This record gives sequence, structure tokens and C-alpha cells, in this order.
Amino acid sequence: MDDAIIQKIKKIVSGNFDKSFDHYQAFEERHHFFADLTLRLAAACGLEKGARVLDIGCGNGASAEVLSRELACRVVGLDLSAKMIENGRQRIKDPRIRLEVGDAVDPQSAIAGEELNFDAALYNAAIFIIPDAAKSMLAASACLKPGGALGFSFYPQILSAAGEDLFAIAFDRCNFPRPKAQVITSYEKALAGLRQCCRKVTETAWERPFSETFLIDFFSIPAQSASLFPQLDYEERRRRAPELFTALQPEAESARIVWRLAAGKV
Repeated sequence: MDDAIIQKIKKIVSGNFDKSFDHYQAFEERHHFFADLTLRLAAACGLEKGARVLDIGCGNGASAEVLSRELACRVVGLDLSAKMIENGRQRIKDPRIRLEVGDAVDPQSAIAGEELNFDAALYNAAIFIIPDAAKSMLAASACLKPGGALGFSFYPQILSAAGEDLFAIAFDRCNFPRPKAQVITSYEKALAGLRQCCRKVTETAWERPFSETFLIDFFSIPAQSASLFPQLDYEERRRRAPELFTALQPEAESARIVWRLAAGKV
């Protein structure tokens, strides 16, 4: 991907997240979702108590908080959105957590002064919005001690009982144009990037029952709604999200939301 395009994408992504910090906080208080996803990713990485963790794409620190609270981890979080980082710093007073503004492809510049011997580097619901994801994972792996873990959780799938993509069905039922791509980096490319850094990669999945309320709340966050309706302004994206997921009521009892996870050791 051309560097000018990458920089343009990063500017758009950062802008979307700058508008999202309060939405993320309200969402997490209601659903406790990122806390649960973080612990599943930590388990996939074999994270032990007291580990030093590099949290790339940390947002306002929701993942860092649960890692510190539940596993006594020391966490350095890195995010491109200055407003997400500012919000996290205002909320979090935990001495085990440090949040910094920085680019995912150059984590070392944001953690100057830190010893580069982290036990793990995690991308919790972040790798799919990083255009140069493979480059980022190589840089992150250089921050790890030998045998350190590298892992990510990925953008959700909504699947029918037969494995059909219900995102596509919902767009068609609503006569909404499908986005060219809902993610910047595909799961396959993210997995290939992980494999270039790790000796062995393990893939797992976290399946949740279909929940219209959860999906509407999640995709009403400005940064997440942009993945569905990238050409529309936020108010129109927020208006369309309920209509999109209400269209899946016929499949609601048997459908599932699937979060894919992948992890390996460097």
C-alpha cells in the first residue's frame, strides 16, 4: 500500500476515534465487553500474572485496566488517537498503567526509556484498522523478550446457524450499499503478519449469542459505525445501525457473533 494512502487512512482512523472516547466508555459500562475480550486474548497468549504488556491500539485504556486489575500486569498502552489517550489518562490512576500517543508501526519511539523486554504485545480489537499491520507486528515483536507472546482479536463476524454472513444479508434486506471492505486489514493478512513473527500460531474463537442491542450499541460508536457506512456522516450512520440489525430478527434465535483470536510466541 502506498505510503500516502497509509497516512491518509491513519488520519481518518485517528479522527474517528477522537470522536469516540465517551461512546466507548458508555458502551463498556453497559456491556463490559472489552474486559471480557481482553481476558480471552490474554488466555490465548498464555499471559501470566505480573506480565509486562505492550497494548497496541489501546484506546482509552479499557484493556490495560482489566489486565492490571485481574492479572496484576504492568501495561504500556499505545494509540494514534490523542483524545482517547487523554481520556484514559484522566480516568486511570493505576501506577501499573502508562498510556502514550504513538504509531503502531513504531512503538519503540513511544516507549523510549522502557526496557524492550515485554512479555507480550496485544492488539485487542485493533489490528484490523492498522493499514500496515504486518510492519506493526514486526516492530512489536522486536519489543518482546525471547518467547514473548504476540496476539490479536479481530473484527466480529455475524453468522447464521448455517455459517452465512449476516452482515451481507442485512445490507441487502435494507437496500443499503455494502461497504467495499469493513476492515482495513483482513483477517488473512493479519494472520500472515503474525506468522512471519511467531514460531507457532494458534487460532481460537469466542462465540456470543446474537444480540440486537449489543450490535446496535457497538456499531453506534463513531469509529465502529464508520466501518459499515464509511461515506455517511455520523448522525446518518447512527440512524441506520438499528435498522440494519433489526433486519436480522428472523435469524436472531440461532445466529451468533464470532470474535476470532490468534496468538503465537516469538
